[in-house]
Amino acid sequence: MSCTIRAATRDDLPQMLQLWREMMDFHAARDPRFRPMASPEGENAWASYLRKDILDSDTWCALVAEGDERLLGQIMGELREPAPVFQPETYGYVTDIVVKPEARRAGVGRALFEALREWMVDRGAAYLRLQVLTSNDASQGFWRAVGCADHSDILWYDLEAV
Repeated sequence: MSCTIRAATRDDLPQMLQLWREMMDFHAARDPRFRPMASPEGENAWASYLRKDILDSDTWCALVAEGDERLLGQIMGELREPAPVFQPETYGYVTDIVVKPEARRAGVGRALFEALREWMVDRGAAYLRLQVLTSNDASQGFWRAVGCADHSDILWYDLEAV
């Protein structure tokens, strides 16, 4: 599928929020512990965060895939530093990736990832980290296909169920 990868802008926010909601609902359907805010509060909070902290930041990268005059997907990542007890090397952290269902398995996600990877490498990131729900087989497969490997497990303990 033909698409252009470019930096997200404030003009993209309405479509980005639709993609964000699709991603939130997708994850919430796979795991009840994934609890995003309901509409429209969630979208309003995310839009505010994008405007205030992400879109104009030097340490964040927000990219969109555009095709047929609409957004087909988006990816976001942040440059981070490890805790001071570890070797000081900047790393990249992927916070979000979503591709519209009709554009999946057509190279859009890989193009987004490659552009984000390049952005991070250009800024000195030594490696990349991300989290994927264990119940999200599609994302597990995608991230492994682009070369990600297991590193650690994130465990969950429900304090309210005790």
